[in-house]
Amino acid sequence: MHDVKETLEERYSKKETYTAEEKIIIMDRLDEERRIHQEAVKGLDGKKASYNEAEKAKILSKLNEERISTQNRLKIKKRRIENKEVYKFGVKEFYKFLHMEREYFIEISDCEKFSRRPAIISLYYRTFDELKKKDFLIKTEIYSDKIFISYDAIRVYFRGYSLENKCQ
Repeated sequence: MHDVKETLEERYSKKETYTAEEKIIIMDRLDEERRIHQEAVKGLDGKKASYNEAEKAKILSKLNEERISTQNRLKIKKRRIENKEVYKFGVKEFYKFLHMEREYFIEISDCEKFSRRPAIISLYYRTFDELKKKDFLIKTEIYSDKIFISYDAIRVYFRGYSLENKCQ
């Protein structure tokens, strides 16, 4: 049995031209659906017009934790490369690593590439007459001011090294 009562969508979907009244009805219906959808999305985003005191305190506490975490990460990052001995070879400037198998140097500009994800970065070492380079896998951790280096990119084993401090 076919239902005698058709919905607006069924009735208007069969037509190709509409009267002015039908256009108004359709536009109102679409506008209503758009508003309902916007309200649903706004609810999912967590945007509320007003918050009670407990919610405000919880949000402020979370923001404060994020701020402190960011400050600590920046402090460790700054401690990792601040007040370090600078070496110049030609026009390039380098920092020197301590306690490695030989004297390895890293370009100061490469220090900006450090992240938690391992990256292949070139380190330099001196021979009698020139500066040679070798690629290493390097990463940092947010809890440490050391730079973690793996000598081999295939058999990965990270060891923490620090840069040489300035003599004062």
